Amino acid sequence: MKTAVLTADGFVLREEEIPSCGANEVLVKSAGCGVCEGDVFRYVTRNDNAGDDKGIRMGHEGSGIVAAVGSNVSEFKAGDKVTSLYGDYAEYFLADKSHLAIVPDEVDVAMALGEPIACCMSGARRFGIKMGDRVAIIGAGYMGLTCMQFVQLEGAAEIVVMDLLDWRLDSAKELGADQVVNTTGKEPDELLEELGEFDVVLEATGVQAAIDLGSKLLRHHGTLNLIGYHQSGGGMRQIDMKDWNFKALTVVNSHVRDEVEKLDAMKASLQLIAHHKIDTNVLITNYKFEDINEAFTDLKARKPGLYKANLIF
Repeated sequence: MKTAVLTADGFVLREEEIPSCGANEVLVKSAGCGVCEGDVFRYVTRNDNAGDDKGIRMGHEGSGIVAAVGSNVSEFKAGDKVTSLYGDYAEYFLADKSHLAIVPDEVDVAMALGEPIACCMSGARRFGIKMGDRVAIIGAGYMGLTCMQFVQLEGAAEIVVMDLLDWRLDSAKELGADQVVNTTGKEPDELLEELGEFDVVLEATGVQAAIDLGSKLLRHHGTLNLIGYHQSGGGMRQIDMKDWNFKALTVVNSHVRDEVEKLDAMKASLQLIAHHKIDTNVLITNYKFEDINEAFTDLKARKPGLYKANLIF
């Protein structure tokens, strides 16, 4: 089977043996594997962390068709459409049976991408939104726009989406945002005067400026949800603790690491997709697996219209 490994020169496709199932494992023939922003960050910094000559195995948004199952697996059988909390950039991958969910017939298995939608769904269960709330979303990438659709289901009265790129804001408007704002060159105080206060803010960028803005826009006793991948400043960001204390803010880390909780969220979100309550396909761009370097290059460059790259096998 072909496997993509990250080296200092980018991804290289190598031939490997198809792995065999352990007792509790399922062998999946890949149909699609999404690209996470965390992987893009590792791609950009690969000269520093590409490791030895073996390269780095990556990928964790795999979906496909069950090819074989281990001796202790009765929940799945060959031919089942599944998506996983993991899954390599490879033509086949192994998954523990506890990390898989059946993909509904109404959903294209290559587009299922269970892990990222599970992150959004499990995060949404922590948003703390009450019906009638005013919600701001800072960052209109894949996570921000997917989470926006969950916010709509949770009964927000008004959703304002902010970003630096107009083409992303156009998508937010098409998906139902009540107002979109390009924040380029605008200070937090200026935006507060322009937009007023919010009950809940979703920070979906992972950069310092979004923390500053979100904190400024919240009302007293408002809720700040941290969704963005924290890549700037070596993962370190600063906060105005005096302001947080004065406003008595609730601050929520909306990343869920508990696999049982994420699996449940993955199953639930697949049902929402199947019943057309949310639409993730409009945020996915397919690339051939062999074009993995092109996909990463385009993501690095913030190619217009590209939110989530999906490698198709």
